[in-house]
Amino acid sequence: MSGRESPGGGGKGGVAARRRRWALPVKLVLTAGVTWLILRGAGIRLAEVGTVDLGTVRPDVPYLVLSVALLLATFAIAAALWSRNLVEFGERGTGVAEGAAILLIANLGRYVPGKIMALAGVAVLARRRGMSGVRATGAAVTAQMVNLLGAAAVGGGAVAWSAGFSEAWKVVAGVAVVAGLAGFLYFGGAGALLRWALRRGGHAGNLPDPSGRGLLRLLPGYVLNWLVHGAAFACLSRGLGSDIGFGVATTAFAAAYFAGYVAVFAPAGIGIRESSLAGLLTPVLGLEASLVLAALQRVWITAAELLGAAAGALVLRRPAAAAPSQPEAEVAEPATGGAA
Repeated sequence: MSGRESPGGGGKGGVAARRRRWALPVKLVLTAGVTWLILRGAGIRLAEVGTVDLGTVRPDVPYLVLSVALLLATFAIAAALWSRNLVEFGERGTGVAEGAAILLIANLGRYVPGKIMALAGVAVLARRRGMSGVRATGAAVTAQMVNLLGAAAVGGGAVAWSAGFSEAWKVVAGVAVVAGLAGFLYFGGAGALLRWALRRGGHAGNLPDPSGRGLLRLLPGYVLNWLVHGAAFACLSRGLGSDIGFGVATTAFAAAYFAGYVAVFAPAGIGIRESSLAGLLTPVLGLEASLVLAALQRVWITAAELLGAAAGALVLRRPAAAAPSQPEAEVAEPATGGAA
Protein backbone atom coordinates (compact mmCIF):
# COMPACT_ATOMS: atom_id res chain seq x y z
CA MET A 1 0.00 0.00 0.00
CA SER A 2 1.37 3.39 -0.97
CA GLY A 3 2.15 5.82 1.82
CA ARG A 4 0.84 8.74 -0.18
CA GLU A 5 -2.77 8.30 0.91
CA SER A 6 -4.28 7.42 4.21
CA PRO A 7 -7.88 6.91 5.24
CA GLY A 8 -9.51 10.31 5.63
CA GLY A 9 -6.24 11.97 4.60
CA GLY A 10 -5.06 13.49 1.33
CA GLY A 11 -5.82 12.33 -2.19
CA LYS A 12 -9.09 12.23 -4.03
CA GLY A 13 -10.79 10.12 -1.37
CA GLY A 14 -9.92 12.56 1.39
CA VAL A 15 -11.03 15.58 -0.66
CA ALA A 16 -14.37 13.90 -1.47
CA ALA A 17 -14.88 13.03 2.20
CA ARG A 18 -14.21 16.61 3.28
CA ARG A 19 -16.62 17.91 0.65
CA ARG A 20 -19.36 15.57 1.87
CA ARG A 21 -18.70 16.63 5.45
CA TRP A 22 -19.14 20.31 4.60
CA ALA A 23 -21.97 19.91 2.06
CA LEU A 24 -24.88 19.48 4.49
CA PRO A 25 -23.98 22.38 6.84
CA VAL A 26 -23.45 24.69 3.85
CA LYS A 27 -26.80 23.70 2.32
CA LEU A 28 -28.59 24.23 5.63
CA VAL A 29 -27.02 27.67 6.01
CA LEU A 30 -28.01 28.56 2.43
CA THR A 31 -31.57 27.37 3.05
CA ALA A 32 -31.87 29.43 6.23
CA GLY A 33 -30.30 32.48 4.60
CA VAL A 34 -32.48 32.45 1.48
CA THR A 35 -35.61 31.83 3.59
CA TRP A 36 -34.74 34.85 5.73
CA LEU A 37 -34.14 37.00 2.65
CA ILE A 38 -37.52 36.01 1.14
CA LEU A 39 -39.32 36.77 4.39
CA ARG A 40 -37.49 40.07 4.74
CA GLY A 41 -38.38 41.00 1.15
CA ALA A 42 -42.03 40.32 1.96
CA GLY A 43 -41.82 42.54 5.05
CA ILE A 44 -42.12 39.60 7.47
CA ARG A 45 -39.91 39.58 10.56
CA LEU A 46 -38.74 36.36 12.20
CA ALA A 47 -40.14 37.57 15.53
CA GLU A 48 -43.59 37.69 13.92
CA VAL A 49 -43.22 34.12 12.65
CA GLY A 50 -42.65 32.89 16.18
CA THR A 51 -45.87 34.47 17.49
CA VAL A 52 -48.23 32.68 15.07
CA ASP A 53 -51.11 30.95 16.89
CA LEU A 54 -52.25 27.73 15.21
CA GLY A 55 -55.19 27.63 17.62
CA THR A 56 -57.00 30.15 15.41
CA VAL A 57 -57.52 27.50 12.69
CA ARG A 58 -61.15 26.35 12.35
CA PRO A 59 -61.12 23.18 10.21
CA ASP A 60 -63.86 22.59 7.64
CA VAL A 61 -63.61 18.80 7.14
CA PRO A 62 -65.46 18.45 3.79
CA TYR A 63 -63.13 20.99 2.15
CA LEU A 64 -60.06 19.34 3.69
CA VAL A 65 -61.14 15.93 2.35
CA LEU A 66 -61.79 17.45 -1.09
CA SER A 67 -58.35 19.09 -1.05
CA VAL A 68 -56.66 15.72 -0.42
CA ALA A 69 -58.72 14.04 -3.15
CA LEU A 70 -57.72 16.71 -5.68
CA LEU A 71 -54.08 16.48 -4.61
CA LEU A 72 -54.13 12.71 -5.16
CA ALA A 73 -55.63 13.37 -8.61
CA THR A 74 -52.56 15.45 -9.50
CA PHE A 75 -50.37 12.41 -8.80
CA ALA A 76 -52.42 10.39 -11.28
CA ILE A 77 -52.18 13.12 -13.93
CA ALA A 78 -48.41 13.36 -13.49
CA ALA A 79 -48.11 9.58 -13.84
CA ALA A 80 -50.13 9.58 -17.06
CA LEU A 81 -47.96 12.35 -18.52
CA TRP A 82 -44.75 10.56 -17.54
CA SER A 83 -46.05 7.36 -19.13
CA ARG A 84 -46.72 9.24 -22.35
CA ASN A 85 -43.19 10.63 -22.27
CA LEU A 86 -41.75 7.15 -21.72
CA VAL A 87 -43.07 6.17 -25.14
CA GLU A 88 -41.16 9.12 -26.65
CA PHE A 89 -38.00 7.52 -25.22
CA GLY A 90 -38.74 4.15 -26.80
CA GLU A 91 -39.90 2.56 -23.54
CA ARG A 92 -43.21 0.93 -22.72
CA GLY A 93 -45.82 3.11 -21.10
CA THR A 94 -47.06 2.39 -17.60
CA GLY A 95 -50.53 2.23 -16.16
CA VAL A 96 -51.58 5.16 -14.00
CA ALA A 97 -51.27 3.13 -10.79
CA GLU A 98 -47.83 1.73 -11.66
CA GLY A 99 -46.50 5.08 -12.86
CA ALA A 100 -47.81 6.95 -9.82
CA ALA A 101 -46.30 4.31 -7.52
CA ILE A 102 -42.85 4.66 -9.09
CA LEU A 103 -42.91 8.46 -9.06
CA LEU A 104 -44.29 8.80 -5.53
CA ILE A 105 -41.85 6.36 -3.94
CA ALA A 106 -38.90 7.88 -5.83
CA ASN A 107 -40.20 11.35 -4.95
CA LEU A 108 -39.36 10.77 -1.29
CA GLY A 109 -35.74 11.25 -2.36
CA ARG A 110 -36.52 14.98 -2.69
CA TYR A 111 -35.99 15.26 1.03
CA VAL A 112 -32.29 14.60 0.42
CA PRO A 113 -30.62 17.88 -0.73
CA GLY A 114 -29.76 18.07 -4.42
CA LYS A 115 -32.82 16.44 -6.05
CA ILE A 116 -30.57 13.60 -7.28
CA MET A 117 -31.89 10.79 -5.10
CA ALA A 118 -35.39 11.15 -6.56
CA LEU A 119 -34.00 10.53 -10.06
CA ALA A 120 -31.89 7.61 -8.82
CA GLY A 121 -35.04 6.17 -7.30
CA VAL A 122 -36.84 6.34 -10.65
CA ALA A 123 -33.97 4.45 -12.31
CA VAL A 124 -33.89 1.70 -9.67
CA LEU A 125 -37.67 1.20 -9.53
CA ALA A 126 -38.01 1.27 -13.32
CA ARG A 127 -35.37 -1.44 -13.71
CA ARG A 128 -37.17 -3.59 -11.17
CA ARG A 129 -40.26 -3.26 -13.40
CA GLY A 130 -38.35 -4.46 -16.45
CA MET A 131 -37.70 -1.04 -17.99
CA SER A 132 -34.51 0.79 -18.90
CA GLY A 133 -33.37 2.89 -15.97
CA VAL A 134 -31.75 5.44 -18.29
CA ARG A 135 -34.83 5.82 -20.48
CA ALA A 136 -37.13 6.06 -17.48
CA THR A 137 -34.90 8.67 -15.84
CA GLY A 138 -34.57 10.61 -19.10
CA ALA A 139 -38.34 10.66 -19.42
CA ALA A 140 -38.66 11.82 -15.80
CA VAL A 141 -36.05 14.58 -16.22
CA THR A 142 -37.61 16.01 -19.40
CA ALA A 143 -41.12 15.67 -17.96
CA GLN A 144 -40.00 17.59 -14.87
CA MET A 145 -38.56 20.29 -17.12
CA VAL A 146 -41.96 20.66 -18.77
CA ASN A 147 -43.61 20.57 -15.34
CA LEU A 148 -41.37 23.39 -14.07
CA LEU A 149 -42.00 25.40 -17.22
CA GLY A 150 -45.71 24.96 -16.66
CA ALA A 151 -45.29 26.09 -13.04
CA ALA A 152 -43.32 29.13 -14.21
CA ALA A 153 -46.02 30.00 -16.74
CA VAL A 154 -48.84 29.63 -14.22
CA GLY A 155 -46.96 31.17 -11.30
CA GLY A 156 -45.54 34.06 -13.31
CA GLY A 157 -48.77 35.93 -12.81
CA ALA A 158 -48.28 35.88 -9.06
CA VAL A 159 -44.76 37.26 -9.37
CA ALA A 160 -45.89 40.03 -11.72
CA TRP A 161 -48.83 40.83 -9.47
CA SER A 162 -46.71 40.94 -6.31
CA ALA A 163 -44.15 43.14 -8.09
CA GLY A 164 -46.86 45.69 -8.83
CA PHE A 165 -46.70 45.55 -12.64
CA SER A 166 -49.40 47.33 -14.60
CA GLU A 167 -52.11 45.26 -16.30
CA ALA A 168 -50.57 45.85 -19.73
CA TRP A 169 -47.15 44.64 -18.60
CA LYS A 170 -48.70 41.56 -17.00
CA VAL A 171 -50.22 40.60 -20.35
CA VAL A 172 -46.96 41.28 -22.19
CA ALA A 173 -44.95 39.29 -19.64
CA GLY A 174 -47.41 36.40 -19.77
CA VAL A 175 -47.35 36.20 -23.58
CA ALA A 176 -43.54 36.41 -23.61
CA VAL A 177 -43.21 33.61 -21.05
CA VAL A 178 -45.59 31.29 -22.89
CA ALA A 179 -43.91 31.97 -26.25
CA GLY A 180 -40.45 31.46 -24.77
CA LEU A 181 -41.40 28.18 -23.13
CA ALA A 182 -43.05 26.89 -26.29
CA GLY A 183 -39.95 27.77 -28.34
CA PHE A 184 -37.63 26.15 -25.79
CA LEU A 185 -39.54 22.88 -26.01
CA TYR A 186 -40.25 22.90 -29.73
CA PHE A 187 -36.66 23.55 -30.79
CA GLY A 188 -35.22 20.80 -28.59
CA GLY A 189 -34.01 22.74 -25.55
CA ALA A 190 -35.07 20.03 -23.08
CA GLY A 191 -33.32 17.31 -25.10
CA ALA A 192 -30.13 19.36 -25.31
CA LEU A 193 -30.12 19.89 -21.53
CA LEU A 194 -30.67 16.18 -20.96
CA ARG A 195 -27.79 15.20 -23.25
CA TRP A 196 -25.54 17.70 -21.45
CA ALA A 197 -26.55 16.23 -18.07
CA LEU A 198 -25.87 12.69 -19.29
CA ARG A 199 -22.44 13.67 -20.57
CA ARG A 200 -21.65 15.31 -17.23
CA GLY A 201 -22.66 12.10 -15.48
CA GLY A 202 -20.65 9.89 -17.84
CA HIS A 203 -23.71 8.20 -19.37
CA ALA A 204 -23.61 9.25 -23.02
CA GLY A 205 -25.34 6.10 -24.27
CA ASN A 206 -27.53 5.94 -27.36
CA LEU A 207 -30.55 7.48 -25.64
CA PRO A 208 -33.42 8.29 -28.01
CA ASP A 209 -33.63 12.03 -28.63
CA PRO A 210 -36.98 13.30 -27.30
CA SER A 211 -39.10 15.11 -29.87
CA GLY A 212 -39.47 18.81 -29.14
CA ARG A 213 -42.95 18.68 -30.61
CA GLY A 214 -43.79 15.66 -28.43
CA LEU A 215 -42.64 17.48 -25.28
CA LEU A 216 -44.58 20.57 -26.30
CA ARG A 217 -47.71 18.45 -26.43
CA LEU A 218 -47.14 17.63 -22.74
CA LEU A 219 -47.22 21.29 -21.68
CA PRO A 220 -51.04 21.68 -21.72
CA GLY A 221 -51.27 18.56 -19.56
CA TYR A 222 -48.90 20.01 -16.97
CA VAL A 223 -50.68 23.37 -17.04
CA LEU A 224 -53.93 21.45 -16.38
CA ASN A 225 -52.18 19.67 -13.53
CA TRP A 226 -51.21 23.02 -12.00
CA LEU A 227 -54.81 24.16 -12.26
CA VAL A 228 -55.87 21.06 -10.33
CA HIS A 229 -53.11 21.79 -7.80
CA GLY A 230 -54.55 25.29 -7.49
CA ALA A 231 -58.05 23.93 -6.89
CA ALA A 232 -56.66 21.56 -4.24
CA PHE A 233 -54.81 24.40 -2.49
CA ALA A 234 -57.88 26.65 -2.67
CA CYS A 235 -59.90 23.89 -0.96
CA LEU A 236 -57.15 23.54 1.67
CA SER A 237 -57.27 27.27 2.40
CA ARG A 238 -61.08 27.11 2.67
CA GLY A 239 -60.78 24.06 4.91
CA LEU A 240 -58.47 26.00 7.22
CA GLY A 241 -60.78 29.00 7.37
CA SER A 242 -59.02 31.25 4.82
CA ASP A 243 -60.76 31.68 1.46
CA ILE A 244 -58.15 32.95 -1.03
CA GLY A 245 -59.95 32.00 -4.22
CA PHE A 246 -58.91 29.79 -7.12
CA GLY A 247 -56.83 32.36 -9.04
CA VAL A 248 -54.61 33.41 -6.14
CA ALA A 249 -54.29 29.82 -4.90
CA THR A 250 -53.17 28.53 -8.30
CA THR A 251 -50.63 31.21 -9.16
CA ALA A 252 -49.17 31.51 -5.65
CA PHE A 253 -48.82 27.75 -5.18
CA ALA A 254 -47.16 27.26 -8.59
CA ALA A 255 -44.77 30.17 -8.02
CA ALA A 256 -43.79 28.92 -4.56
CA TYR A 257 -43.25 25.37 -5.88
CA PHE A 258 -41.00 26.69 -8.65
CA ALA A 259 -38.96 28.72 -6.15
CA GLY A 260 -38.59 25.71 -3.86
CA TYR A 261 -37.54 23.36 -6.65
CA VAL A 262 -34.88 25.57 -8.20
CA ALA A 263 -33.33 25.99 -4.73
CA VAL A 264 -31.49 22.67 -5.16
CA PHE A 265 -29.68 23.06 -1.84
CA ALA A 266 -32.95 22.89 0.14
CA PRO A 267 -34.33 19.35 0.71
CA ALA A 268 -37.79 19.28 -0.95
CA GLY A 269 -37.65 23.08 -1.04
CA ILE A 270 -38.32 23.25 2.71
CA GLY A 271 -38.28 26.84 3.93
CA ILE A 272 -38.02 28.35 0.46
CA ARG A 273 -41.47 27.23 -0.64
CA GLU A 274 -43.10 28.20 2.65
CA SER A 275 -41.50 31.66 2.83
CA SER A 276 -42.33 32.36 -0.82
CA LEU A 277 -45.93 31.28 -0.31
CA ALA A 278 -46.30 33.36 2.84
CA GLY A 279 -44.87 36.41 1.08
CA LEU A 280 -47.27 36.04 -1.87
CA LEU A 281 -50.33 35.49 0.33
CA THR A 282 -49.70 38.15 2.99
CA PRO A 283 -51.24 41.00 0.91
CA VAL A 284 -54.39 38.87 0.53
CA LEU A 285 -54.79 37.15 3.91
CA GLY A 286 -52.67 39.16 6.29
CA LEU A 287 -49.53 37.98 8.03
CA GLU A 288 -50.75 35.41 10.55
CA ALA A 289 -53.19 33.56 8.28
CA SER A 290 -50.57 33.43 5.49
CA LEU A 291 -47.93 31.94 7.77
CA VAL A 292 -50.37 29.35 9.09
CA LEU A 293 -51.48 28.34 5.59
CA ALA A 294 -47.89 28.21 4.29
CA ALA A 295 -46.81 25.96 7.18
CA LEU A 296 -49.80 23.62 7.05
CA GLN A 297 -49.59 23.15 3.28
CA ARG A 298 -46.27 21.38 3.89
CA VAL A 299 -47.94 18.98 6.33
CA TRP A 300 -50.81 18.51 3.86
CA ILE A 301 -48.69 17.69 0.83
CA THR A 302 -46.17 15.53 2.72
CA ALA A 303 -48.96 13.48 4.30
CA ALA A 304 -50.55 12.93 0.88
CA GLU A 305 -47.19 11.93 -0.64
CA LEU A 306 -46.54 9.43 2.18
CA LEU A 307 -50.04 8.01 1.79
CA GLY A 308 -49.53 7.68 -1.97
CA ALA A 309 -46.08 6.10 -1.55
CA ALA A 310 -47.46 3.54 0.93
CA ALA A 311 -50.21 2.60 -1.52
CA GLY A 312 -47.62 2.56 -4.31
CA ALA A 313 -45.49 0.02 -2.45
CA LEU A 314 -48.45 -2.34 -2.56
CA VAL A 315 -48.98 -1.68 -6.27
CA LEU A 316 -45.35 -2.47 -7.10
CA ARG A 317 -45.62 -5.85 -5.40
CA ARG A 318 -47.72 -7.00 -8.35
CA PRO A 319 -45.86 -8.41 -11.39
CA ALA A 320 -44.85 -5.84 -14.00
CA ALA A 321 -46.47 -5.77 -17.42
CA ALA A 322 -44.60 -7.58 -20.17
CA ALA A 323 -42.20 -5.21 -21.93
CA PRO A 324 -42.08 -5.12 -25.76
CA SER A 325 -38.91 -6.49 -27.34
CA GLN A 326 -36.38 -3.73 -28.00
CA PRO A 327 -32.57 -3.38 -28.30
CA GLU A 328 -32.02 -2.67 -24.61
CA ALA A 329 -28.26 -3.10 -24.95
CA GLU A 330 -28.06 0.16 -26.91
CA VAL A 331 -28.49 2.19 -23.75
CA ALA A 332 -25.75 2.40 -21.15
CA GLU A 333 -27.27 1.96 -17.70
CA PRO A 334 -25.93 4.12 -14.87
CA ALA A 335 -24.25 2.49 -11.92
CA THR A 336 -26.41 2.26 -8.81
CA GLY A 337 -23.80 1.40 -6.25
CA GLY A 338 -25.56 -1.88 -5.45
CA ALA A 339 -28.83 -0.23 -4.44
CA ALA A 340 -31.03 -2.64 -6.33
